Amino acid sequence: MDAKAYRWLVNELDKWRVPIDLDALHKGGPEVFDALVEILEQGQLSVRQRKNALWALSDLCMKRGAFLERNTILYRLAKTLVVDDEQELREVAARVLVHQFFLQEGHADLRPLLSAEELKSLLERAEALGLSDEVRDHVWYRFNGITARRRFHIRHASVADGMILEDIRRAAFEPVFASFRALLGDEIYELAQAKQDAVQADMLRGLIAPDSGWDVFVAEVNLRVVGFVAVKVDPETFIGEIGLNAVHPDHAGHGVGTALYECALGHMKRAGARVATVATGGDASHAPARRAFEKAGFHAAIPSVWLCRLL
Repeated sequence: MDAKAYRWLVNELDKWRVPIDLDALHKGGPEVFDALVEILEQGQLSVRQRKNALWALSDLCMKRGAFLERNTILYRLAKTLVVDDEQELREVAARVLVHQFFLQEGHADLRPLLSAEELKSLLERAEALGLSDEVRDHVWYRFNGITARRRFHIRHASVADGMILEDIRRAAFEPVFASFRALLGDEIYELAQAKQDAVQADMLRGLIAPDSGWDVFVAEVNLRVVGFVAVKVDPETFIGEIGLNAVHPDHAGHGVGTALYECALGHMKRAGARVATVATGGDASHAPARRAFEKAGFHAAIPSVWLCRLL
């Protein structure tokens, strides 16, 4: 890369978070990738420039040319920087390592590059050296979600899954509906809530219909479906919504729900959503669901109370 092009690249790295003109970087091909590696290895530029160089390398690695070679170089660099003295650089390196670990799950040729045990050790070292609360929570949430998914398979649901999904729904919501009855009393429950609970089965059938507008994902353990989540994105408001979802009680607490929510959030991002929403109950029977959603990063909330009385 000539001096003029090199100066342009350094100027790009002065911009906030990532180089804005990523298309230009892609057009530069391997030469730009090599220059970014050189910038990082020199270590003579500002922390911001080095952070942006690492983000740019992570993006450039997604191009299929020299895919394995590029990712090998990125791993080497990130593994060095994740124990760097500069916390900002260390945090970017930790994020990049977790992101690349996520991507390698979908590419067989990348799987030998970083094991879960090695990544866990690197993240523990980075945490010991110091990470912000936000970055620490992010990388461990991502790591736990990725490793949990290894125990089962997530795929799109089909109409043929209807019967097993109904079994899961019934088993998961039985204690919820019993809680509603206990809170409202038999008479109010039968008048105000029972019909709504009863039509939930019809709602589920509608969600997995081909023209429903929803995407439904299922989690399988040993080729048996054990949980599901419905998700949709409004293309006009850029709002993603998690709808009806459940994990069979026999498989609760094993990471199935976490992986399903991670899958739903990833689907939203790929569809262009800017914010994710989910609604859940405030009673004791929904406490596990609230904890699961909070674990998935849902923290902003508007509390609501539904009141009933006989007339």
